[in-house]
Amino acid sequence: MGRAAVRVAAAVLAAALLALAAPAGAQQDSGSDSTTVPSIELDGEISPATASWIGSALADAADEGAPLAIIRLDTPGGLDESMRDIVKDIVAAPMPVVVYVYPNGARAGSAGVFITQAADVAAMAPETNIGSASPITSTGDDIGGTLGRKITNDASAYVRALATAHGRNPDLAEQMVREATNVSAAEALDAGLIDLIAGDQDELLADLDGFEVKGPKKQTLDTAGYALSERDMPLRYELMQILVNPNIAYLLLLVGMIGIALEVAAPGAILPGLLGGVAFVLGLIGTLQLPVAAIGVVLLVLAVALFVAEAHLPTGGFVGVLGIGALIAGGLLLFKPDEGGSTVSPWVAVPVAIVLGGGLLLVGGRVLSARRQGFRTGEDELLGSTATVRTDVDPVGQVFVEGALWRARSADGTPIAAGAEVTVEEIDGLTLVVAPAAPGGGDDR
Repeated sequence: MGRAAVRVAAAVLAAALLALAAPAGAQQDSGSDSTTVPSIELDGEISPATASWIGSALADAADEGAPLAIIRLDTPGGLDESMRDIVKDIVAAPMPVVVYVYPNGARAGSAGVFITQAADVAAMAPETNIGSASPITSTGDDIGGTLGRKITNDASAYVRALATAHGRNPDLAEQMVREATNVSAAEALDAGLIDLIAGDQDELLADLDGFEVKGPKKQTLDTAGYALSERDMPLRYELMQILVNPNIAYLLLLVGMIGIALEVAAPGAILPGLLGGVAFVLGLIGTLQLPVAAIGVVLLVLAVALFVAEAHLPTGGFVGVLGIGALIAGGLLLFKPDEGGSTVSPWVAVPVAIVLGGGLLLVGGRVLSARRQGFRTGEDELLGSTATVRTDVDPVGQVFVEGALWRARSADGTPIAAGAEVTVEEIDGLTLVVAPAAPGGGDDR
């Protein structure tokens, strides 16, 4: 069972690392036809994973000589830094980039507003919406004080610059930042915030034929005969998207650190250390992509140190309780919400720390209790054991104890009948000296 688990853990880690190391284009249709237009998926929260994917996909499109690239956008928002990376990649792309809020029911929320305004062509499906780009913390609260004004002013100026550069409505774009305004596709088109409304990608390509691009890549598009090549997010980025979720990254780090701590507390168990190592590596991959606060890392390390100390010192659980507190605080403070990112949910940090920390205290307590007991091996292990008489001990016979038959003699010379329970009192060479077991007694080990 243990070896099977070890093999599974090793396979999971190998698969994860191989997926993360796989080339970005491994799942893409990268044909060399110049009339092929890549349609790149950008779905879910804006994160380091999606930013890396868009940068890679646009680079591939440029290498293929694509005359145009479409980004299919559906996002509630995400990290400010990742959003700016995507904007830079769109602006730097040699070909015009169309950001298309699609399919019906999709949205370009928060960071999606900036990405849409960075596009050379901004398009939306009819039943979509755009807006609500006010900077907030990961808990949904406003960022107050000087810091809040600084972030809001910076975001307002940024979105105005993007909208103005592409001939769109900078006032409405800024209003989405300052007042969290949100509008439908039709309202966005009427207000000049977007350029087109198209029901699907084929209709979008048809509408782009003859469209005059404004801004730095000013040109008239000729999309007649162009074919779409769908580029969905490959497995490596899907996996990274999961790992960069703060709750997932925290859980993996926590499981990893506790697994390693268990291995330190009880060396030789192997499985906790191996599984902990796998979880820790995966958690580290996600954590390093996020804005990490040093105080959170210090508290997590302190928590593990306190748990290890609890397993080695007779503190009555006090140090372990402090470890659980440090674990909770470390989770809540691990990431920086003021940088536009998410933090670990209290509904995850508190119960998980209590359950895992409590479990570790229980295991550590048993390890400490076992260490306090003396070791009994060899002959000492037989002393005091209860044996069953197999042949009459009169005065010598055979008894069965600890899975083996032994020669035995009665301690006081009194015959003992077969089937009786006896206690091993002495060991004389290869002969056990036994006496009748007291009623209700026996080996209680």
